[in-house]
Amino acid sequence: MKAPQIKRSSLKFNMTPLIDITFLLIVFFVMSNRLIREEVAIELDLPRESSGENLETDENGKIIVNITANGVYYLGAKQVDLDELKERLAREKARATRPTSVRIRADRNTPYGVVEPTLVICAQVGFYDVSFSVAQE
Repeated sequence: MKAPQIKRSSLKFNMTPLIDITFLLIVFFVMSNRLIREEVAIELDLPRESSGENLETDENGKIIVNITANGVYYLGAKQVDLDELKERLAREKARATRPTSVRIRADRNTPYGVVEPTLVICAQVGFYDVSFSVAQE
């Protein structure tokens, strides 16, 4: 007697979802790399931390203001003056759909008189979540 033959169908592996995920990961890493480069575009000698807590928050929703030792202001990597800084922060506040914070990266040799106008502008515009970037000791 002849053994019955079982018809086996070939297994097919669908590559479409894997390709979709790969492209999404590529887009994610390209965008996050651009945001990180924008934050540290200006080389600053940050002050050392002596107190405070290590904030473990995501980088989404943060506006980066860089201040050099000679008093030049940058919003991200673009140089701005105080009037333009106020205008652009007000625009960001108006279009924000979720809580947004401001991170100030000032050189350790920057006098407080140069940093203070940034704090005043943030308060006038309505940004009350302001933090300073420091280097860990």
